[in-house]
Amino acid sequence: MLKAGGADESTPRTMREMIQKKFLEEIIGCSNGWKVLVMDPLATRVISSVLTMYDIMENKVTLVEKLHLNRQPFPDMDVIYLALPTVEAAQRISKDFESRSKAKYNNVHLFFLENIDNDVFGVIQSNPLLVSKIKTMKEVYLDFLSVESNVFHFDMPSSIERLYGVQADTTFPNVLGRKLAHFCISMNEHPCIRYQGSSPVSRDIATALHQTITAYKRNNPDWWCYGDDRHMERERAQLLIVDRSFDPLSPLMHEYTYQAMVNDLLDVEDGHIISYSTTNNRGDTVENKAILSENDEFWAEHRHDHIAKVIDAIKGNMNDIIQNNAGAKLAKASGADMDISSMAAAVKQLPDYQETTGKLGQHVSISTQCMGAFMRQNLMRLSAVEQTISTGFDDDGKEVKGLKLYQMVTEALATPMDKSLKLRLLAIYYISQKNVPGTTDFIRQAFTAAKLSPTDEQVIKNFERILVSSAVAAAAPGAAAEEKKGGLFSSIFGFKKKQAIPPSAEGEYTDTRHICLLKGYLEQLIAGNLALDKFPAMGPTVNTGAKAEAKSARRFQATGRFGRRDAAQYNGGRLLVFVAGGASYAELRSVYETMQKESKETILGTTNILTPDSYIVDVGSLHVPPSAPTSLSGISVQKRENMI
Repeated sequence: MLKAGGADESTPRTMREMIQKKFLEEIIGCSNGWKVLVMDPLATRVISSVLTMYDIMENKVTLVEKLHLNRQPFPDMDVIYLALPTVEAAQRISKDFESRSKAKYNNVHLFFLENIDNDVFGVIQSNPLLVSKIKTMKEVYLDFLSVESNVFHFDMPSSIERLYGVQADTTFPNVLGRKLAHFCISMNEHPCIRYQGSSPVSRDIATALHQTITAYKRNNPDWWCYGDDRHMERERAQLLIVDRSFDPLSPLMHEYTYQAMVNDLLDVEDGHIISYSTTNNRGDTVENKAILSENDEFWAEHRHDHIAKVIDAIKGNMNDIIQNNAGAKLAKASGADMDISSMAAAVKQLPDYQETTGKLGQHVSISTQCMGAFMRQNLMRLSAVEQTISTGFDDDGKEVKGLKLYQMVTEALATPMDKSLKLRLLAIYYISQKNVPGTTDFIRQAFTAAKLSPTDEQVIKNFERILVSSAVAAAAPGAAAEEKKGGLFSSIFGFKKKQAIPPSAEGEYTDTRHICLLKGYLEQLIAGNLALDKFPAMGPTVNTGAKAEAKSARRFQATGRFGRRDAAQYNGGRLLVFVAGGASYAELRSVYETMQKESKETILGTTNILTPDSYIVDVGSLHVPPSAPTSLSGISVQKRENMI
């Protein structure tokens, strides 16, 4: 049976499951016998984002090989090639069939991630032996990484430089438009497009997207999309296209939701692998690695929760485990209220310690690391300043601006902190105050107070390349905050007082008053009141008269100790959003929150996933020609090719 990642064989329920199904059925399932899978580097990353090696091998793939390496021949086996359609890739494939006696494989199945041009087709056609063995040759339009159930990206960590650098790539928006069209084609969507009107980049992406899909429909009359005359079971999708200039501030803010905090404060490898230490029953320190993915039930359920709620959830799950374990006495001895250290000790008292560590104990260690970094860097005070700068109000709802805000910033800069935190704070101040009348001197004096080097000062000023003079209007407010309750960490983070605060100052804790603009735009788009003058439309219109609501649903079953995720039914057409120049973890979270609130399948796409450090490094390089080396003092960060 074709299956992936433990999913059942029912209809795919999420974007990621749909892509899994395409890989397994259309590509790996093209040949019934045992075969070899040969891929280039991008194809390897693309397929690894949705399938495990077990998933691949289970479907009669005996060997996975790299296209660019010299490979052992298997002349009796079929081969599946998956690669970008480049001349180099075509030449390597052709070389595998130099002669009948030296042919490496039997039947050939060619799958290309993008359109095949005449040059590539000519290389293949020039080899008669290869042509005689080809049983499948297909463009599959899967040149993106499906890293979460509702998140994909193009694996382009240099996107900010290509969009806003001193030698910006003017062809890049067209490239992004075509790649975004490939995603839409793979999802059977020809969406109604709305784009950021103040951004030529967004306009060019929208134009290339619409033209690519229109041409594809003309050349492939059998292709269909939701909302057309033949498929009215769900409405046509809506797609919102923006670039990083629409909200240059949010990726800099300290976020204390679990996923954002882990990726900001801890050393995460390849976007989802984290190292942590535990102590075993013998007192020995053991180094471990955790894969933070949707296969981890606790991570999937709590990654968008505030760290205080995460620790409360760990505490609750741990109490359940201990209370249900006849041999555990620690809970009674320690009392009902355990701190996080007691939780770790409790885990090690359990007879099934190893199993529990793998499921929950790693989150005890990871959350402990997060809180350790939070306390060491004194982020509570720094976050309060950031929130006040962003919203213009303190946590009591009092307006703070001008001289008073400048004094708050300089006082924060006077406290001991890493230079990377100073750059981050100054960038937030610069972006939020740049166009406020009467603040030019305050900004200049803040730079002086921070004692920045010329290189560091240039990093901050480079944000001017992203800022747009005709900024779009502020987002509409989201849902009102819930009634707040005290708890384990209320004394540290502080709950927001119940009072009138401007729309942007929404959040359950005082350190979460800043809300990224994307959330408001999505809510406006769903409500039908996103301003057309600021977000023009392109392409087909939304057919709200579809015969039925969307039949697709994302359903979850009980998940044992880690609770139950409620079944969800999505209504109407999909809501898609694409952010050129990278998306922050706050924006990822806003997509899931919108989906939960509106019961509407919502998918976020982007060029790459941003962390605050990688964002500052990217912006810091904008004034330097691409060939020149960069060295930003005060930022010790290896620029990651961010993949969740």
